[in-house]
Amino acid sequence: MSGDARPGADFENARPGRRLALTLRFLLELALLAGAAVLAWRITPPGWSWLAAVAAIAAVATVWGLFLSPKARYDIGGFARLMLEIVLFAGVAAGLIAVGVVVPAIVGAAVWVLDRLALRLLP
Repeated sequence: MSGDARPGADFENARPGRRLALTLRFLLELALLAGAAVLAWRITPPGWSWLAAVAAIAAVATVWGLFLSPKARYDIGGFARLMLEIVLFAGVAAGLIAVGVVVPAIVGAAVWVLDRLALRLLP
């Protein structure tokens, strides 16, 4: 960590490998939102699918913004952050598998695990 309080400072001051992992993390966050929307769409009766998809995106984005983002409103500590991330990513992946979206769910979960490892190991 750089100690610089500016938004994005960790990214700007990071080495190329860490930058790649941080970029992938952002893309995984977007994929999580998309996965939640697809899951909500699939499990909701016709006519309510759009509303459910938007609500799922809003719910996940709110949780992420409050507890997991770099500028999170609440600091819940490293272990709780990791557990909440696991709940979100594993929950969406399990739900997608249950509704038949198997390959994207497995690939997304695997890439998330690898990215978490990379972020832990890269300086």
